[in-house]
Amino acid sequence: MKSVYGKLFVGFLLSLILSLTVTGYFVVKKGNTTAENMALSELEASGEHISNLMKLISHDDLDKILHNYASTANISFQIITQDKIVQYGHKTNILSLNKEKVNKILKNVRPVQTHSMKGNIFSYTKTFKTDNKMYIVNVTKDMSDSARFFIDSYVLSALIMFFGGTIVFMVISDFIVKPISRLTKATNELIKGNYKVRVVYSGKDEIGRLSQSFNQMAIQLAKQDETRQQFISDVSHEFQTPLTAINGFATILKNEELDSEQRRKYADIIMHNSQRLSILSKNMLQLTLLEGEDITLDIEKYSLIEQINRVIEMTDNEALAKDIEIEFKRPRGDIFIEADSSRMEQVWLNIISNAIKYTKPKGVITIEIKKKSNEIEISVEDTGVGMSQEALSHIYERFYREDKSRSVQGNGLGLSIVKRIIDLHKFKLDVKSQEDVGTIFTVFIPYQPLNELRKRLNIKRD
Repeated sequence: MKSVYGKLFVGFLLSLILSLTVTGYFVVKKGNTTAENMALSELEASGEHISNLMKLISHDDLDKILHNYASTANISFQIITQDKIVQYGHKTNILSLNKEKVNKILKNVRPVQTHSMKGNIFSYTKTFKTDNKMYIVNVTKDMSDSARFFIDSYVLSALIMFFGGTIVFMVISDFIVKPISRLTKATNELIKGNYKVRVVYSGKDEIGRLSQSFNQMAIQLAKQDETRQQFISDVSHEFQTPLTAINGFATILKNEELDSEQRRKYADIIMHNSQRLSILSKNMLQLTLLEGEDITLDIEKYSLIEQINRVIEMTDNEALAKDIEIEFKRPRGDIFIEADSSRMEQVWLNIISNAIKYTKPKGVITIEIKKKSNEIEISVEDTGVGMSQEALSHIYERFYREDKSRSVQGNGLGLSIVKRIIDLHKFKLDVKSQEDVGTIFTVFIPYQPLNELRKRLNIKRD
């Protein structure tokens, strides 16, 4: 049986049968003991009552009264003396005493009380003396009907419990199995690519938590699918634009009527777009490598100030082209950090180049290093166009650019690379921006010995 419902039902059925069997055994055993005790008590009371009747009632009325009592009490008994046995009630239910036992009892000076039973017939024997004569009262009763009634009552109760429990199980299991079936159906829909599917379940139990987890998973998969599709679209666009330009201007260059200046102009455009393709391919490859699990950082101790000065020199031509002033504020003396020098150089290069791109001509970019008690803060502040809160929430996504018109050149991979490098170092990166005011990127580098940094990043020495 493959279904959860079937397995639950079989398990429930076996558990119920086992519990009823074990319970029935002990209940019947206890019931039989109780029935025996009750029967013996009843026979003792009957024996006592019969002996009292014989002591109090005259001989003329006694026989009739004893017959009536045997019929009313549904018992059989014998009144035994040395010379005769008088029987009352059903003869078939009597456990008769043999002559030897009768003689033995009558010779006993002291009163005798004994119990015996054969099958479902119980017997009580009592001696008493009246009118200077010894009597034996032997009272018997067939308890078959009582035992059968007790067993039948238990069987009836067990059947009621069985069918009632089955109905209750079916109702309860329906509440359990139906949500699981809905989860299974929703999972199949998810496999088919339907990321809008949701499971509705209001319970707070394990199935409710599982349903919530499923819905969260579906939401995340939908976001990932949307990101994937957007990524494909962006990659296609980023590659298609320069390829179209190269193809178009290469076709124009075939025109033999173009003069040398026009040919040079179109050749420059082709070279520019070729460089764009080269940079895009390089950045995509680099980001893919950085996102791999086997990336290893080459940690070393080096001068942070020298590194940033070198990056400023590398971007100087870009800044001069837009008449942008770059200010570098730093504390006295040199500052050394432990990091992957080449990776961190790319961080500063991307952040500063990004600031130059989005800063208007004659703007100012301020680079400042601050030494705190437990960390170093490096901030890059520009007087550019700034970003909206919506843009800030997507700033590290691949190919994301708030400028949908793409009037500012770039491929939207630079900040993704920056974020990944910072995360690999387990440094912190913060960005604040205000539209038409500017943007501030701040990197926080904690003070730590080189050995501790290697240990924190799980990097082995060569």
